[in-house]
Amino acid sequence: MISNETNPKSLEFLNFYSFFTKYSLMEEYGFSSGIINRFYRKILPNIPEPNTVEYVLLKKENPVSYVLSLIDFKTISRSHTSKQLDLSIKALCAKVVAFGLDSNIKAKSDYLELNTEPFIVLLEKINHLSHCEREDTLDLINTLKDIERLIIDLRKNKNKIGTSLHLTLTTRRILEYTTRIKELLFLKLNISSEKYWKNILTDFITYAKHKDSIRRYISRHSDLLAIEIVEHNSNKGEKYIAETRKEYWNFFNRSLFGGSIIALFAFIKLILTSYDATEFTHALLYSLNYALCFIIVKELGGIIATKQPAMTATTLAKNIDKEGNMKYDSIKSIIYIVRKVFRSQFISVMGNFIMAILFACGLMFILQQIDTQYVNKMVKPEYLISKILPNTQLLFFAAMAGFFLALSGLISGYVDNKVIASKVAHRISNNKLFFNSNRLATFFEKKAGTFFGNISLGFFLGSSFLLSHIFPFEIDIRHVAFSSANLGFAIMNYDFSIKIMLLGISGALLIGLVNFIVSFSITFYLALKSRGVNFRLLPKVLFNIFKDMCFHPFHYFIKIEKEPITTTSKNE
Repeated sequence: MISNETNPKSLEFLNFYSFFTKYSLMEEYGFSSGIINRFYRKILPNIPEPNTVEYVLLKKENPVSYVLSLIDFKTISRSHTSKQLDLSIKALCAKVVAFGLDSNIKAKSDYLELNTEPFIVLLEKINHLSHCEREDTLDLINTLKDIERLIIDLRKNKNKIGTSLHLTLTTRRILEYTTRIKELLFLKLNISSEKYWKNILTDFITYAKHKDSIRRYISRHSDLLAIEIVEHNSNKGEKYIAETRKEYWNFFNRSLFGGSIIALFAFIKLILTSYDATEFTHALLYSLNYALCFIIVKELGGIIATKQPAMTATTLAKNIDKEGNMKYDSIKSIIYIVRKVFRSQFISVMGNFIMAILFACGLMFILQQIDTQYVNKMVKPEYLISKILPNTQLLFFAAMAGFFLALSGLISGYVDNKVIASKVAHRISNNKLFFNSNRLATFFEKKAGTFFGNISLGFFLGSSFLLSHIFPFEIDIRHVAFSSANLGFAIMNYDFSIKIMLLGISGALLIGLVNFIVSFSITFYLALKSRGVNFRLLPKVLFNIFKDMCFHPFHYFIKIEKEPITTTSKNE
């Protein structure tokens, strides 16, 4: 029960200010502090002051009915509560204006040619809030809608200005402020309406149930982290989606070239394996070998098929969910985009697969003519093919490679974002320590993400086997192109049966499929999560894609149809 002191007979005894301004807004502290505070409040819950509406709503039985019973709807427009409402609206508007006119935010808005005039208009209007007529209040609501559109445009252009957890968190908080202000303005317009009061009081009861939830807090911040690491991959991914027959076969030629380079580095890995060295030394050498291979293929214009899923997944999410709410114009547009992604990935995998085997066979043939003993020392055919034959362990190792492929893609996007958001290129070109080098600045601006992504992937793949010492089971990777090259080396040095060779080919293709599915799925999930997608609609999308694959399978492998509707262009 509430004491007489906190059981008022009139609304005038209750303080509404904190209720109006704070209850629905994100608290302003860092992630770790937020977790600690929530743990603390699980033990010692935060109790509002006894003279506040929040206290009554949390402690009183039938709190909404009780507060409504205190309200005199005939005189409330002239009451102390009405003045608190105006003051709360002004306080929140001041926060929104301070954000919009912040020097860094204004610089980003000016760069994107966004009109910041609504913030100035809002500043002028809130000074006359107490004397606002109905039309003035409606104009104020429209101004807030203009500000919301501006902030959404700012968020949509993350690829141009870069983003950070702080910027994303701040813009989300400001959008919450504007939403809250509009709710309060509608309450001001309908201050004598029991319906509006009941809604706003009931919303608080709902909010109070989960405001200290640790799970929701972590989930919310993981969304912000996802935004920061996946957005820049969507633009890169568009380069890996074939739109025309010419691009389709160009992908095939480039993946053939990539497969030949991979086969060469696969043989170098066999040489490194023959050295008598510690596991750590082998891990370092393997990692450098992988990283150098990926960098060379990229710089020479080749394609490594397994690098594509982490990029194309974010592009697919961007095209499916253009407004960030999983609403789409037509299921046909989604199917068309999925077709393009799938067949682009298919032809790239086939190019890597075919050339890796053929180049490995050709390289073995040449080396066998030069020095058979050296080849026999390097290549252990039975061992190599045993690592490719289909089994449960093969699927797990291929999935591990897919995980590392996705992780390296996210690192690439993260670095690209940081370079833009921190204006690294501008700093380098104006820094004497780096000799004001425009070339170095251009490198960081254009290639830093790809460079660090390739290096990280090299070390992930090359050192993964060391994790077997940490976990109670064996950990390794299987990469489709390197496995295909090993298959070529094996069959040129041993007379395997047709059955074994077919199983080896099946195993290599299975590795490619698992690499793709795992890498694509992880990145696609994060990309949709970062856009705030309603995942309940995904089953419908997946069902329609599966149905289309059954009825039009060739569209997913070879056939390139004319685009049925307008989709996002590469330059969008």
